[in-house]
Amino acid sequence: MSPGKTLLVLGSGPGIGRSVASLFASKGYTNLVLIARRAEQLEEEKKVVLRTVSSQVNIRTYATDVTHTHSLLQALDDADAAFGKPEVVFYNAARVLPSALLAHPVEDVEYDFKINVSALYVVSQRYIPHLVSLANADASSKPAFIVTNSALPHHPIPQLFNLSLVKAAQRNLAQSLNLTYASEGVHIGVINVAGQVSPEDKVRNPTRIAAKTWEWFEGAREKPNFEVVI
Repeated sequence: MSPGKTLLVLGSGPGIGRSVASLFASKGYTNLVLIARRAEQLEEEKKVVLRTVSSQVNIRTYATDVTHTHSLLQALDDADAAFGKPEVVFYNAARVLPSALLAHPVEDVEYDFKINVSALYVVSQRYIPHLVSLANADASSKPAFIVTNSALPHHPIPQLFNLSLVKAAQRNLAQSLNLTYASEGVHIGVINVAGQVSPEDKVRNPTRIAAKTWEWFEGAREKPNFEVVI
């Protein structure tokens, strides 16, 4: 088992996932677990992180669809055996597609629910008890469970009704976790990205979103806050 702190990123990609992984690695998280659907994209993520971070970083990648529970759990079993269970879980899995209200196939609604809610629930079942134990065992630890969300739960867009729907359910689950386990020392919160992410956007670019995520994470003990709006 590799020593050091571990960050698990579900939904690794060239935007928020990459920037968060790189930033946490630069801050001392020497073990990274990156999960996404496409193997070729994960190889690129690994190369970029290793090129960006000057310190030694161990990275394991898993090309897995989070909606396939058996495959997801197999990947997590392997990662846990290699690095130990993570100190921080960053749940960033989602897909953004237009959806026409009442014309969108129900199968797509169900699939996106699995990505945003069911898989998040599976990951929570696996790691929240561990994070609670970590908090109890080490008062200096910072166990955290972070979810990227959006403004859609409060301001749904009919042309994105499906994403609006599942993000509302996802926020509800994250809030329930926070209400239940924050008092046990686990920092649980959502990073609400209230608009399209773009490298050119001065507010919602991946680097700034990662910085705001770290800022929330660092301040969670002194200034508990369930959500950040970017």
